[in-house]
Amino acid sequence: MIVSDLFIPWHAGTSSLYAREMYATAARRLAPGGVFCQWLPLYQLTREEFDVVAHTFLAVFPDVHLWRADFYPDRPVVALVGRLAPSAVDLDDVRRRIERLPEWSRDPVLASPLGLAMLHGGDLRAAADDFAAVPLNTDDRPRIEFLAPRLTRMTAAGDKDWFTGEALASFYDALAEHAAAAAFRPESRAVTAAERAGRVMYRYAIAATRGDAAASALAAEVRQLAPEVVLAAEPTNAPGDVAEARRGLAALREEQEKVQRELEAMEHRLDVVAGGEGAQ
Repeated sequence: MIVSDLFIPWHAGTSSLYAREMYATAARRLAPGGVFCQWLPLYQLTREEFDVVAHTFLAVFPDVHLWRADFYPDRPVVALVGRLAPSAVDLDDVRRRIERLPEWSRDPVLASPLGLAMLHGGDLRAAADDFAAVPLNTDDRPRIEFLAPRLTRMTAAGDKDWFTGEALASFYDALAEHAAAAAFRPESRAVTAAERAGRVMYRYAIAATRGDAAASALAAEVRQLAPEVVLAAEPTNAPGDVAEARRGLAALREEQEKVQRELEAMEHRLDVVAGGEGAQ
């Protein structure tokens, strides 16, 4: 695996890290079955810039899928994951790998392999025609180099929006409408439902942030679509953990009472001193 991390798009020179030549170099370095991952901060990119990067990525990698890193409505991060040959994610293998992770490193969302399906944004290759008219970003024509600073100023002025919120939610829905090869194996209704749950979860995050009444209905839909993921992600406490927490709480209360007694004694001494000074 080769990972290209998050960059600030409008910084000088960043454009070359999104260039076709850079992706082609990475593709040549991949071992058979290897993947290249490009992280993108959508809260620092407009839709126009995203389309340029996506089209450039598609020009090099025959198999490209979009993945969410999170469900933040205002600061979303996604990954373009490219392969030189199509390959579905084996959920049985994912389950075995999750079980081998140390407890401290486990992500609650990925406690169930279906949680991975919730993070799948869609197959970009199936939507390739949507990017056909978009220019490529190359070393000779570094479009991001010139687009990013200009669009950033326009966004600050309110003339453009970052690729977040409703615009991104609509894009996820559009990706889902494209006929695409299965991203996971084995295929099942649960996997399809979990992918839909991911889209609904993002819309829930938008609604919850705004305080919209629709949030509760969207949350209920997520639970209905992906009950295994929701149940696995909910915090649970073993009896021993509860007992330990109660002992800790009792100790804190005892310490609180001790401090309170000391404060009362100090106030009493101050009253005595103040009374003595008044008598003089």
